[in-house]
Order: sequence, then C-alpha cells, then structure tokens
Amino acid sequence: MPYYTLVQTSIGENPAVVVVNSALRRYSGRAGYPWHLRVTIECASLGDNQMPTNGEQQVIDVLGDEILASVSVDQNAIFLARVTALGERVILCRVADPELANSALQRLISLGENSREWSFWMEKDEDWELARPELELLERARDVN
Repeated sequence: MPYYTLVQTSIGENPAVVVVNSALRRYSGRAGYPWHLRVTIECASLGDNQMPTNGEQQVIDVLGDEILASVSVDQNAIFLARVTALGERVILCRVADPELANSALQRLISLGENSREWSFWMEKDEDWELARPELELLERARDVN
C-alpha cells in the first residue's frame, strides 16, 4: 500500500515539489522491480519560477494518472515519485517487466491524443541507485507517513 509524502525542495535556485511513495523506503519487494522508468511531461503554461499554473497542474495531473495507469496494469509498475520543477513534471516508477511497460507507453504515444508532449526512458537498476535521490528526500522530510 503506497503512502505519499509531499516534499517542497529546490533544484538549484528554482522550487521543486516532490511527492514520494514513502512505503518504498523499506519495501522488501525491491528485487521484483529492477527497472527504473522516468516519464517527463513538458508543461505548456508556466507561472512564477517555471512552475505550472493551476490550470496546467490539472492537465498534467490527468495525463500523469493516465500514464501511471497504463504501466501499472497487473502490478507491473509501482509509483516511486513525482517531481514538478523547471517547466516539467517527472514521474518515476519501478518496473517489473520493461517490455510490458514499453508496450503500454508506445500504445499511448501511438494514440496521438496526448494533451502535452512527453517522453520516457527505462534503465535496469537492480540496486535502486536511480531511486536514491527521491528516497533520500524522505530522510530530510519532517513528517514521513
């Protein structure tokens, strides 16, 4: 069961809002999800500090949820974190079967009905090193679920 922790931080001089699945901090099933998936959604409407406007936030939330649902079928992926900063939304997941996730994402791309430009890459990461920055944010957060 996921538990979400909101962390307000920065990337350089710019603000960043990160939502991390804090249940993964001590998750015993890590070996079953050896692939790291990064999806980047480009924001179209930005306010101060390259952060999405309220309306843009709603658009990228819907698109992000659609992307997450497509890769999470049959528990093939688990949500790690969502980072909003520098004019983009980055969604990070851990994936069991990269071919299933790739097929799901390619299917979404081929539909051509996406509200924003987005891209993805996956890399094998058995030691969860690529997840370390987001998981380490939890150690600095005051209220971890």
